[in-house]
Amino acid sequence: MLSLLLCVSFVPQGPTLIATVNDPLSHGQLGDNLLSLDEAIRVANGTLTTTQLSTAEQSRFAGTGTMIDAIVVDAMVTPTITLTAPLTDLVGPTTIHHHFEIMGMAMPGMPLPTIVGGNQPRVFTMRSINVGLHELRIQGGQVGVDAMMMPGSSPAAHMAEVMHCEFTGQTVAAVRAHGTGMAESMVMVEHTTLSNMPLGFLIEDNTAGGMVMIDGEHVEFDGVALGCRVIENGAGGNMSMFNLFRSHFANGTTLAELRRSATSAQEFMFRIVHTMADCSGTVLDCQGTAAGLSMVHHHHSDFLTGAGQKAFWCYPRTAQFDIHGSEMEFAGDVSIAANLTSPRIWQQNNRYRNGTVTIDVDGALPNLLWNHYENCALVVPAAARSPVAVRGCQLVNTTVNSAAFLAPVTLQGCMRSGGSMTGFTNEQSPAPTMFLGTTEVTPAEPQIGSGLTLAADLPAGIGLVWDIAVSYPRPTTTMEPVRFYGDPSTVIVLPALVLFQSSMTVPIPNAPGLVGLEFYVQGISLPLLGQAHVPAYHLPRGQLVAPRL
Repeated sequence: MLSLLLCVSFVPQGPTLIATVNDPLSHGQLGDNLLSLDEAIRVANGTLTTTQLSTAEQSRFAGTGTMIDAIVVDAMVTPTITLTAPLTDLVGPTTIHHHFEIMGMAMPGMPLPTIVGGNQPRVFTMRSINVGLHELRIQGGQVGVDAMMMPGSSPAAHMAEVMHCEFTGQTVAAVRAHGTGMAESMVMVEHTTLSNMPLGFLIEDNTAGGMVMIDGEHVEFDGVALGCRVIENGAGGNMSMFNLFRSHFANGTTLAELRRSATSAQEFMFRIVHTMADCSGTVLDCQGTAAGLSMVHHHHSDFLTGAGQKAFWCYPRTAQFDIHGSEMEFAGDVSIAANLTSPRIWQQNNRYRNGTVTIDVDGALPNLLWNHYENCALVVPAAARSPVAVRGCQLVNTTVNSAAFLAPVTLQGCMRSGGSMTGFTNEQSPAPTMFLGTTEVTPAEPQIGSGLTLAADLPAGIGLVWDIAVSYPRPTTTMEPVRFYGDPSTVIVLPALVLFQSSMTVPIPNAPGLVGLEFYVQGISLPLLGQAHVPAYHLPRGQLVAPRL
């Protein structure tokens, strides 16, 4: 029912129809007693009229007019629809902007209606951004959703929708977005699970003046070997993207990888925020080129991998990158390379542990601020040409080495405990004590009527106050040196100053209206003794909190 309400906002003026299919086969037989899913799609596209249907098939339509607003797959009527061929392309009427969707309906706690793709090359084929899939389970098929759209009369920034769906067992990819020429292939995937497949998302960009984009939010990857593969061979001055927000990746090898052809001039951006990725191999694998700018923006996420594996890898050093990351947790090696034309390389307020952090940059001066390195090696290779300033950071059992005369490492106002400094390295104004604290907020999805535990671990001389704000669905992450993941205009500051190691429990009202809202809980740390080496204020990484029933 939620999907039906969502689609109403896209209904044009005038009467519309809702079709409820009842044929267990995808294509069925035109003129029989059952309305098939493919027949309903053809009516929505305008290539089949209701007058061509049998009386029994016509009885499956409710409403008036000729345009379909929604095609309903009711699990009580057709729990499973088996494909006998790829479904007709989802186009919709070509003469008018009209959004229509295919939506599943199931009782709470019951399985979603399942579309069985078998060995078909595609299950759903999107050729318009004015279409959507909601509350469906798509099982098998080589590709679950194939999306390629040409620019048309649709509103700017509108995207095709895949929401509240489940994909499992695809042999190529759950969602493939691709394009040539002026294509603008854009798909929004939200509140969707991907499981048991080699590849979740596939982006293939061969456009010239077009773009290809997948925007994911609340995506759960489980048993997916590679979350997103990008094959970038576009040109023409636009930007293609893979966005991922508020998502989880587990039981897989790599979250995302970028592969570019040598001549590709298209700008491409990874934007990954609030994503927890625990991988067996390289988490983010970005191969750039000199011809096109590759942007890798990563914030408030966990990139975790095993010993000897890379949590973050941008290469080669001849490629043009724009890299910025903040509020990250890295476990494993981190390797950043960039050429002379690279505009920005910054990493701020991150925590690195148990890995080698390699900075091999010829262009923008690396901006490393308020990071914490534990059991790491910070390395600058001999070929690097950009000096590395490490500012206001903490280094615990971490060695620092630069083999590059033209790219020395300077620790400015840093606290170093253990480890060594070798090669072209030096310290300026070392901090006498630790000064960057950490916080932990649990659980992330508390039940209403329960409590939220706020814990802080602070160095001596540092105080902290807690605040709670409504979270930003799309936070601005380009601000330096601090970024806000909660809206300051909604902030509530708890009336307590905490010191050292502390823990408090905040009760959550037993108010059902809180369900569906999302908050950001964060501490603000302050120097209590006027310490010159301590930031005027610091924002340890907080936590998104989503109350549940």
